[in-house]
Amino acid sequence: MNRKNLRRGLAWCVVAILLGPLLIAVVLGLGALLAALGDAAAAAACGRVALVMGVLLVTAVVATTAVNALAILARPPRRRRRRVRRRSVAPAERLPGPG
Repeated sequence: MNRKNLRRGLAWCVVAILLGPLLIAVVLGLGALLAALGDAAAAAACGRVALVMGVLLVTAVVATTAVNALAILARPPRRRRRRVRRRSVAPAERLPGPG
């Protein structure tokens, strides 16, 4: 898998994580509305759909973690810059001054 596909997959996973709770709330709200209108079967169906969407949301969180790990592993290794140690220089001797 190349890095472009990993980035695309990671972006879709993040979108799913961000939109998942919103969609679940809409479906649960629709179920409550249908229950208030007296359609118990449709309200129960909305509850089940929201449950499936919750499972998909958890799956998206796990997939995001896995895709992010793959994206990190697919990066080329960074070269560590070696620090150059400076040698300590002895303080300059005092020049004989006047007096």
